Amino acid sequence: MSNKDLAREFKKTIQELTDDKEELQKKISAKESRIKQILIQLENATDDVSHCGKKIRQQEDEIKSLTLELDEFQRKEKANNETVKEPEPEIKEEE
Repeated sequence: MSNKDLAREFKKTIQELTDDKEELQKKISAKESRIKQILIQLENATDDVSHCGKKIRQQEDEIKSLTLELDEFQRKEKANNETVKEPEPEIKEEE
């Protein structure tokens, strides 16, 4: 092979490698974009789970509070029922 042929082959190889490089860069860019989308979705899901956890804790606290109020109300009701007993009817003996 002559120097011109070698130079042509060398230029052709460089062009092919440059094209391969550009194609790989496009694939990398597309994959990075997809990774960013997935990370955003993951962050949103994490935020949603965190929000749900907070909401559950708030509802549990509310349930505890309402349960305590209900227990207190039932104790008062029971105390009121015990103090306000109806007098027993008197039984008169017949003579």
